[in-house]
Amino acid sequence: MAGAPEKKRPRRGTLSQHFGGRQDPFTSAILVFPLFVTYQLGILSQGGRGQNGVDFVTRSLIELCERDLGNYLLTLGGLCLAYLAILVILRRRGTFSPRAFLPMLVEASFYAATMGTLILFVIQRFLDIVPRLAIASALAPLDVVVIAAGAGLHEELIFRLLGMGGIGWLLAGITGRRRAWLAALVISSLVFSLAHHVGPAAEAFTFDAFVYRTLAGVFFAIVYQLRGFAVAAWTHALYDVYVLSLG
Repeated sequence: MAGAPEKKRPRRGTLSQHFGGRQDPFTSAILVFPLFVTYQLGILSQGGRGQNGVDFVTRSLIELCERDLGNYLLTLGGLCLAYLAILVILRRRGTFSPRAFLPMLVEASFYAATMGTLILFVIQRFLDIVPRLAIASALAPLDVVVIAAGAGLHEELIFRLLGMGGIGWLLAGITGRRRAWLAALVISSLVFSLAHHVGPAAEAFTFDAFVYRTLAGVFFAIVYQLRGFAVAAWTHALYDVYVLSLG
């Protein structure tokens, strides 16, 4: 009706926004940045110890800074300032609230706490095996946090965002979207599990550990596909904190 005042849409609460669908890439980038900073400061304080095996971001950043510690710290500080500025701008515009971190952490914590039990039930029920995973012994709390942050961020970046996303994109035109997604889930999960048995610090291969990690990859892939990169990364990180703390 001409001249009628336009009705304002009610603002959605933090919880309804969080569970309203899969998180967009920009929101995910905001939510995982604390993992990036935690990991970077951790490996700096440890002289590079605890660096994740698939961490190509830090290696590229070091080369970009010409292997100079001062340049590296300035770059990291600049990224943190830019991040804070973005948070302030988004908060003022009403497009993002720091309160969004809490429901994301609660959701990721729930997945991390239940994932292991679910996988154990599946492999014991259908494969009749009890996996024996190699758990690092007596790690310091800082080491646990650094390793977990690096694994959550970089392994989800490589195996889910790039691996699963890339394979799915390549196959979509050949097999259709659903079959491409399923193939990407299986392939990326198998590669994720195999990666733990490759390299100088690799774990000795055992079938039960391989199956367990493949199913863990499937779990992370489903979380990534349905809830977005940030929830998958934090689920992975929090799960590793729990497992590494058992040593």
